[in-house]
Amino acid sequence: MKDPDGALAECVEHLRALIRIPSVNPPGSPDGAAGRDSIGGETAAARYCAAVLEGDGIVTEVIEIDGRGSCFARLAAGPGSREPPLILLSHLDVVPVDAEAWSHDPFGGELLDGVIWGRGAVDMKDMVAMELGVMLELRRRGVELRRDVIFAAVADEEAGGTHGAQALVDGRPDLFRSDAGFASAALNEVGGFSMTLGGRRYYAIQVAEKGIIWTRLRTTGTPGHGSMPHPDNAAIKLARAVARIAGEDHPARVIPVVARFFATLGLTDVAELAESDPGAARAALTAAVSDPALRHSLDAMLRDTVTPNVLHAGKKVNVMPGSGEAEIDVRTLPGTEHGRLLTRLQEIVGNDGVVEAVVSLPAVEWPESAEIVTLIRKALVHADPEAVPAPMMITPGTDAKALSRLGIPCYGFAPLRLDPEIPFLGLFHGHDERVPVSAIEFGLPVLYEVVERYAAQR
Repeated sequence: MKDPDGALAECVEHLRALIRIPSVNPPGSPDGAAGRDSIGGETAAARYCAAVLEGDGIVTEVIEIDGRGSCFARLAAGPGSREPPLILLSHLDVVPVDAEAWSHDPFGGELLDGVIWGRGAVDMKDMVAMELGVMLELRRRGVELRRDVIFAAVADEEAGGTHGAQALVDGRPDLFRSDAGFASAALNEVGGFSMTLGGRRYYAIQVAEKGIIWTRLRTTGTPGHGSMPHPDNAAIKLARAVARIAGEDHPARVIPVVARFFATLGLTDVAELAESDPGAARAALTAAVSDPALRHSLDAMLRDTVTPNVLHAGKKVNVMPGSGEAEIDVRTLPGTEHGRLLTRLQEIVGNDGVVEAVVSLPAVEWPESAEIVTLIRKALVHADPEAVPAPMMITPGTDAKALSRLGIPCYGFAPLRLDPEIPFLGLFHGHDERVPVSAIEFGLPVLYEVVERYAAQR
């Protein structure tokens, strides 16, 4: 990049400005937005991105779906280009906060001792800001492109994309293509960050992600006075069913991309033991990985997971409830049949309740041999000669699931070089979300190099 210091300072200020916009999903809950009004937050963030890009003459479009805004912009390839576009994909929404648990204002965008604090610093307004920086740099340098570069910062990713990527894929597929066809690749969130294990620095490249079944468990009972208990209590049924679901140990299944990832990290023994001796595998993983968030992430790559996270039953202490409900986050490996897993959950619950899927989205996988993955590997090693690039599967879900319906492969690559003591994975959806400026200083030119080499005229 021509002016790395100036580009970095600009990127940092864009990130801080975006953090100050409380684009909390779901919007409208002051408790989740530290007392701020979050209605229209995604649209405000989309308009901020549009203003930044339009300031350099890049034509943008802000699209609102039920008041939830997304921003699109395009740098067009030269005449006669036959190469499909590259998409710089990100999301503008963030999850709610428990403000009292934070050390700093979660929507203050404070820069303290070289660290930017606030909701979205990691997930994923840092990537929004870096992708803005790449678009601006390509424009300012007058780079001649052989494929369009599309900026897509969308709403509602944290709730499955109903008002964002999913709806845009359905209603505006033109946004994701050029005359040469649908995009050949998208760069997305989660991958690209460094992990230090055994004194080596690994950079994860996301080439697959688990599927999602957001599931509802309903129980019913006979309401009555709390002073006259009887066994047909919906709250007791709910507690019993949730306990059984949480206690079920789902068998390990090591898929090829995970086996290769574990081998790269020096954890071949964990992968080899996972299916035959889960206890020994977990012991080996605990001995090798001290970071609990990374350890939990690695363990979740080995099996389907079922996590009860929200429970509701009863409205008053002296009234036995007639109904109860739990929301359960189910994540599935590629190859898992969703219907079969739901049937198994119903068997576990038995007569205490009814299990039903609310949102069901498939796992996705993309080739590790793709040209853009090769460029990512080269750019990482160029920037950090000690880098060990490591293609992996992530356990969360992203808007890659929406773009996959158009046949667009999405690779997670938000490059950040992190000190070993930073609990990076634990900051996703956690308290005190933050990112060091030094990590962005590393990542911005790396991201630019990948985009330019993939999209520029040769």
